Amino acid sequence: MDLKRDYPKLLTMQKQSYQINFPGSELEEIWFRSALEMAKYDGSVTIYESGQALVGWLWLTDVSDEALHIRHIQVNQAYWGRGIGRWLVEQAIAAAREMHKQAVTLNVTKSNLRAMALYHRMGFRTDHDYGERLAMRLELPIEPNTG
Repeated sequence: MDLKRDYPKLLTMQKQSYQINFPGSELEEIWFRSALEMAKYDGSVTIYESGQALVGWLWLTDVSDEALHIRHIQVNQAYWGRGIGRWLVEQAIAAAREMHKQAVTLNVTKSNLRAMALYHRMGFRTDHDYGERLAMRLELPIEPNTG
């Protein structure tokens, strides 16, 4: 991620996402920018582009020895319905496997029906219900050591 180059596009996408996830609330831009400033140092934010267009982005957090957390995942609305969200989740799963994690976790707002449906289809299960949000978890099968 190049924050200087990518921030305006990320902010526009985040504002759209915020309306879906937190209806009636306004994004606090200073929090968003500060969080991205910190994230750029650990390489946990990955931007996906097609040509000059920002297609989506993925923000991963290494939360524990056993789980990798999807802090944020978003597909540009112009690219919805093309399987990119699934592909981004698959990228997170691949990263978790590479790090020898046992699970991938995420939080989703119940008002984000598209995201909830995707996560359920991919095998994520509710770990905890926080009212408006769900904590979800995907257990990763232990792959046999072939070496």
